[in-house]
Amino acid sequence: MIFDQNTMLILTIIALAILIIQLYMEYRRKPKQAKYIPKELVKCRKCGYEIERDYEPGDFISLVKGKCPKCGGELIVKAIYSVKLEERKA
Repeated sequence: MIFDQNTMLILTIIALAILIIQLYMEYRRKPKQAKYIPKELVKCRKCGYEIERDYEPGDFISLVKGKCPKCGGELIVKAIYSVKLEERKA
């Protein structure tokens, strides 16, 4: 069976169209991964003042992070966790 050039061109276009459709369907099927930001909870030992801050590499629980703005006591890292970023829809 011998194919002429027009038949080969049409078969190639059909194969490419099927391939593109399959790739698109595969892309849509994959769930999008949620993005997370690391946060830390810093708390004063004396008055209990708390603030949530962005995590800084090297921080660990019970690390002294500075002085309390209310009473001047030590601020220590109480918790390190991640917060899911919410996508804003325009």
